[in-house]
Amino acid sequence: MALLRFFFGHGWWVLWYLAFHLIMLVGVVMTLVIFAQELKPPGEKPALASLGSMLVFMIGLSLAGVTLVNAGIWSGMTTSWPWYAKGLFAIAIAGVVAAVSLPLNNWLAINQSYPSFWANVAVAAIVAVGNLVLLWTAIN
Repeated sequence: MALLRFFFGHGWWVLWYLAFHLIMLVGVVMTLVIFAQELKPPGEKPALASLGSMLVFMIGLSLAGVTLVNAGIWSGMTTSWPWYAKGLFAIAIAGVVAAVSLPLNNWLAINQSYPSFWANVAVAAIVAVGNLVLLWTAIN
């Protein structure tokens, strides 16, 4: 039961958890699946980045967006900091996520390689689990 609460919360939090999982599915997982179909084997030259390659940045923006909200929830519920410190904390954490994920997204769009794909998957998984931990500690 504790594992189920970790992934889906309890009470009215279930709605935010479902929204979080929907954002992760549409913004991260589906985008990674789309780009996984375009990966080139080692030694093969990548195709030129198209306008559709801009879609890959949805991964980083989705991760940074949910992190901003979840860090705001965490700081609002667990700290006694002033309002501006809570806001700066949430912005800083989301900024770190964006600073890490957006260059990786660019690497995937340009190189279309397996290492760039798996780096994006690893960062997305780490950020998703980190967000779930933030929510877990905030509501428990």
